[in-house]
Amino acid sequence: MTVGRSPFVIVLGTAQDAGIPQAGCGCPACVVARECRELQRRPSCLGIVDPETGGRWLIDATPAFPQQLHDLSVAASTGRVGPPDGIFLTHAHVGHYAGLINLGHEVMDCRRVPLWVMPAMKRFLQDNQPWASLVRRENVVLQELAPGRPVSLGNSVRVVAIPVPHRDECSETVAFEIEGPTSRVLWLPDIDTWDERLATWLAGAEVAWLDGTFFDCSELPGRDLAQIPHPCVGEHLDEYSRLARELEVDIRLVHLNHSNPVATGDSAESKRVANAGVTIASEGERVEL
Repeated sequence: MTVGRSPFVIVLGTAQDAGIPQAGCGCPACVVARECRELQRRPSCLGIVDPETGGRWLIDATPAFPQQLHDLSVAASTGRVGPPDGIFLTHAHVGHYAGLINLGHEVMDCRRVPLWVMPAMKRFLQDNQPWASLVRRENVVLQELAPGRPVSLGNSVRVVAIPVPHRDECSETVAFEIEGPTSRVLWLPDIDTWDERLATWLAGAEVAWLDGTFFDCSELPGRDLAQIPHPCVGEHLDEYSRLARELEVDIRLVHLNHSNPVATGDSAESKRVANAGVTIASEGERVEL
């Protein structure tokens, strides 16, 4: 989609928290990805840009924060450097907040970057180092989210937190609905399992990025996937296909684990996804709001 002066979102990462290749992994996918940059994927992250104001925001601060922030600034075409105008956090799993270290005294030493978080996520950051130092030094300013209550980014973009169930050891988990002047999108990279609310969340969205961590439960031999639950893509393709047709929403899979064969783009599983009318998310894709 051609992007003009309207606000837009840009995908800055599509992998599970550790990216592809993962550290210390000798699986074929990671071995090949180390040699081929085209197969590498950064942790899932979405950018929001308002070309009229030059505003730029991130959803999640991943371990790939430096490059993702740079790519966001390039997409904004303003020539600005420095921190984003704000960050929204989905939850307290390491791939979604570890990049915050770059805002602190040892790196950017930012001043009062707005950080929108749910209540338990707020307590987690306040009570645990090194994040507590970011708060104390006012590198960040915590802004508490409430489910369903919009956050306005300038005059043209609204962001709404949607609670979702997901292994909430340290904080609650949310998806984000982002709405602009002409369209709305859904960013939902992590969830334990789908229920009847999926159709409600998808209704009215032009594009929905959904949790595509695993294709099936056989991917990680020796690991109990009940301890790291995600909805397996292979079990839900028919449902995704039906909802995409009925609700006229473009469903795209994100948060791909290195073990997921759809991450390579040329597997039999990838063809099954494409035949179902579902897309595998790619870095750099944009959707106008």
